[in-house]
Amino acid sequence: MTDLIDHMLAYYIAGQAAELSVAPRFYPYGELQLIFEDKVSVAVRKFGPKVRKHAKEAGKAFIDRMLEAGAWSTTQGEYGGSMHQFQADRFKAVIRMEQESNPIILQAKAEGPDYWDKAFGELVA
Repeated sequence: MTDLIDHMLAYYIAGQAAELSVAPRFYPYGELQLIFEDKVSVAVRKFGPKVRKHAKEAGKAFIDRMLEAGAWSTTQGEYGGSMHQFQADRFKAVIRMEQESNPIILQAKAEGPDYWDKAFGELVA
C-alpha cells in the first residue's frame, strides 16, 4: 500500500469505522468493495478530490484487512462464490485494536487535530 492509502485507512478507522452498523445478511465481496469505497470516500471528502479519488483502493484494502482479521465471516454461497457476514463484536475489537496500535493514528493523537490536514496536504502535494 501507499502512504496515502495507509493514511486514508487510518483516518477512517480512527473515526467513522467505529460507528459502523451493518445489516446481518451475507454480502458478496464486490458489494462490500462498493460499500467501503463509498464510506471511505465520504470520510475523506474534506481533504479534497486528490485524496478522494483513491477511495476505491482504500475501501478494498479496508475490507481485505477486516476479512483477514475475522471481522466478517466467510462462507461459500449456495450457487458458488464466497459470501461475507458482518461480525459486530469481532469488528469492534479489531477497530479498537487498530485505534490503539496503528502508528499513524497514534501520531495523529499525539500531534492533535491539525495532523490530518497537514498529512493529507503533504501526501497529495
